[in-house]
Amino acid sequence: MEYTVKALAGLSGITPRTLRWYDQKGLLKPLRTTEAGYRIYGPKEKEETKCLTEKNLRPLSAGL
Repeated sequence: MEYTVKALAGLSGITPRTLRWYDQKGLLKPLRTTEAGYRIYGPKEKEETKCLTEKNLRPLSAGL
């Protein structure tokens, strides 16, 4: 299955803007980009969003 930025954002709880930022910084590259410039993500990238969000939340919960 393939996901657009909007679809992956909805599934992962990450905003579309954050997904684009991850791409810009090289943290999460799309599977491919369409001729129109749309980022398309696959199952592997969907799983990687879980790792990215867990890494970001871990330092916040350490102080609790």
